[in-house]
Amino acid sequence: MTRERSEDYDSKKQLIIDRAAELFAKKGFELTTMVEVANACNASKSHLYHYFPAKEDLLFAVVSEHTRSLTDILSDVVSLPVPAEDRFARFVKTFVEKASESRNEHLVLVNDLKYLPDAKRKQMRKMEGDLVDMMIGLLKEINPAMMKAPKVQGPYALLLFGMIIWTFTWYRKTGEISPRELANRISQLFLFGFKDHAFEA
Repeated sequence: MTRERSEDYDSKKQLIIDRAAELFAKKGFELTTMVEVANACNASKSHLYHYFPAKEDLLFAVVSEHTRSLTDILSDVVSLPVPAEDRFARFVKTFVEKASESRNEHLVLVNDLKYLPDAKRKQMRKMEGDLVDMMIGLLKEINPAMMKAPKVQGPYALLLFGMIIWTFTWYRKTGEISPRELANRISQLFLFGFKDHAFEA
């Protein structure tokens, strides 16, 4: 007989994911125990296993939920009926703002993906590949000549993602540069270069 889910099942599950993201970002996946996650949720260890049979399942929930949400939002951005350069700027702005709001999840994605089982890691690589493909499409529209050779398409897109993703190992949205300004600077630096270009807010 199937056990019925409680009305607050989803909210309790999300609390576990959120607390795990905080701990994984702070201590690392490997050094965080399920007991610590349970304590952060004011729950028992057995309560956690009702939602996530293994710690790796919890890790997958953290990174997949974050990446899927980001992919859905950015998919809408690249489909907007505006020029490619505008969509590019909005893509970067959306990515930066989402990563700023979900810094814990973002850091876990950067640092702890290697702890996932092979099958789940492949699922994550597929999601990440979808994001890269979106950016390749934008860059092809912006400068078809530079993106003509297939061998450079992935590297150009990944150079941009590298600029954005690793920024959040040191960037704090409470600092002097807002997420919006940071996104604008990244977009303009990538599209126009550093020399002889005046930043436009």
